[in-house]
This record gives sequence, C-alpha cells and structure tokens, in this order.
Amino acid sequence: MKASYRSKYGNPEVLSIIDIPIPVPRDHEILIKIHAITVNRTDSGFLTGRPKFARLIIGFPNPKNKILGNEFAGEVASIGKGVTLFKQGDRVFGYDEENFSGHAEFKTINENGPVTVIPDGMTYSDAAPLTEGSHYALCDIRAAKVQPGQQAMVYGATGAIGSAAVQLLKALGVWVTAVGNTKNLAMMKSLGADEVVDYTKQDFTKTDKTYDFIFDAVGKSSFGVCKPILKKRGIYISTELGPGSQNPFLAMLSPLSRGKKVLFPIPTINKEDVLYLRQLAIDNKFKPVIDRQYPFEKIADAFTYVLTGQKIGNVVITMD
Repeated sequence: MKASYRSKYGNPEVLSIIDIPIPVPRDHEILIKIHAITVNRTDSGFLTGRPKFARLIIGFPNPKNKILGNEFAGEVASIGKGVTLFKQGDRVFGYDEENFSGHAEFKTINENGPVTVIPDGMTYSDAAPLTEGSHYALCDIRAAKVQPGQQAMVYGATGAIGSAAVQLLKALGVWVTAVGNTKNLAMMKSLGADEVVDYTKQDFTKTDKTYDFIFDAVGKSSFGVCKPILKKRGIYISTELGPGSQNPFLAMLSPLSRGKKVLFPIPTINKEDVLYLRQLAIDNKFKPVIDRQYPFEKIADAFTYVLTGQKIGNVVITMD
C-alpha cells in the first residue's frame, strides 16, 4: 500500500509517498481501507515537532509516528479475531491519537476505540473531519461545565476547533458570540452564532457583555486580555500555552480562586465521544467546515497550506 512517510521532524519536504505492506488486524482490530483523511493542526505539530519540548512525548530525537493522520474515514476491509462491533464492508470514521497512521491506503484500529459507523447519506469526505477539531472543543466545553442558557465567546471561530465549538455550544443551548475576520462573518453566522465580531474592525473585548466561558480556539489572546469580559465565576480556556507558557501555571492556581479561572484540560477522546459527535451530525447540529480538498499525492501541499495558519475549518485528503 502507499503511505505518506517521514523519518524525521521538519517541514512538508520531509514527507515522501512510499510502498509498505498492508497491516494485518490483530485480535479485536479492524482493517480499514482509507477513502478520506485530513491534514490538521495536530498532524502539523507532529510533523514539525514544535514546540520542541513536545518531542519528549512524541519521540526524541526522531518521531515515533512515522505515518501521520489521526482522523480518517473508510471501509472495513477485514476484521481480526473476536471482532463483534463491525463487519466487512461497514463504512466507518474515527480518530486515532495513539498510532496515527491514517495517511495511508489502509490502517488498523481496535474495534473498541474511537471509531464508529458513518451516518447514512454522508460521504467519506464529509465524515473524515468529524472528530479532530470537535473533540478538542468538546473536551474544553465539558471541562468548563458550560450549561444551557449561559453566554460564551469563541475567539477564532473559523478554524476546525473554533467552528466546531460554535456548533457544539449551540447544540447545548448556549448563547454564542463568534469572533473572526471580515470575510468569514457570514460563515460564522451560518454555524449558528448569535452574534459575530470582526476583530479586524473591532476590539472584541470592548463590549458591555460578559461571558460565562471564553474559548480561545487559536491561542492568540490571553487570560489578562479576556478577564474584564468574564463573569464573576467565568472560565477562560485556550488551545495554546499562552504568553510565556502561562496557561498551565494559571490553571494550577485556579483551585485557589473563587472568581475567574483559567483551565487547561488535557484532551481525550473515546468511543462515546465519537458516538456523540455522530448523533449531532445525524441531527444536523454539527457539520464540519471544509476549506480545501487535495488528492493524496498532493498531501505535502496540504501540509504547506495548513502550516500557514490561514485555513478555514478543515483540509481533506481524498484517497480515491
């Protein structure tokens, strides 16, 4: 099978498409013929190995995951011994944060992992981006214990995480302010945002409103900047470490505070999360935004685009 392979950290130039053997599913594993994948923010971080201290976890001096791709959609090609949840021919999607390996024509995953059946009528390209950005958003929303009727702001509401966060918050019955740039105001409205703010024309902190939850989905703000518009017991969460890597340290101090807090949850995903996202998709409450699609042989170009930091929603790779 063909796979996008790298042996060291670096820019997209370190990627090459090579032929390797098709993996054999072990007990309770399924073998998936991949039809669509994504190139996302997580993949890009693992490709470049930045920030460098992350290499202590993802592999030092060279990466542990030689084949990237945590998010996928495809067809069950065969099943290992003991598999009961899937059968050959099932159309599935999911997320593999441990082994990655989705940037290939075939991959395996445990049947009890974050994988489930694609909703009827949904294409592989639409199903592939259902999990990456959304599971980050879901983890942070749950950590903040956001409740129906509360008010939330999503800063950077146009990326994979931010656009998912707007939809997930609205599905909970939350009033949402979405912050983005001029060209994406209509898109943010289409996601269900109650109010949109153009940060190129307006300081999003200059408002009379206050929020129960402020979610910085791009890591370009700070707790200090957002604190004045948080409610008395408001929560701030960013997807990045923050200026001077302050967010984890501020989060450690949060238990000592009875007022405004910073949380820094470690994202996780399991089968129940994927089933939840699937149901939201079926109920038309969550639809991933797709920016561009590339054929597999242009996957390095897709990485180059994602690394610009300018993508809107998700970038999909088609294998067929």
